[in-house]
Amino acid sequence: MSTIANLTVKKNDNTTDVVYAAQTGASGDTPALWYAPALGATGATRPELRMNSKTIGGSPNKRRVVGTFMFPYSVVNSTTGVTSVEKRLMGRIEMSPDFDVPTSVIDEFVSQFANLIVAAKVQFKEGAAAV
Repeated sequence: MSTIANLTVKKNDNTTDVVYAAQTGASGDTPALWYAPALGATGATRPELRMNSKTIGGSPNKRRVVGTFMFPYSVVNSTTGVTSVEKRLMGRIEMSPDFDVPTSVIDEFVSQFANLIVAAKVQFKEGAAAV
């Protein structure tokens, strides 16, 4: 069984590292949890990633892996100094690898899928479709 570890990614400036600190590993219905402590003072203001996997159709060789990402938009009240979360941007990713294929095929699938998401760098513009 894998051990949960911290994850390090680049900010949009492609220079600054953001560390997502490992909190809990996945267990049963409880997803693995990481959050970025440097990006928020409290749990509610920190971006977080959750990942879990479950068997599909009772087959131990077919799993559904689901990841959810929450990125809060927080503002500080200039009068009171209180920080509040105004919006939460949400993302979800789902994969269904079949473990009846060689590990090298699963590794290639995961690498290409993740790299395609990064390469596409989906851009959202107000009032326009994602491109």
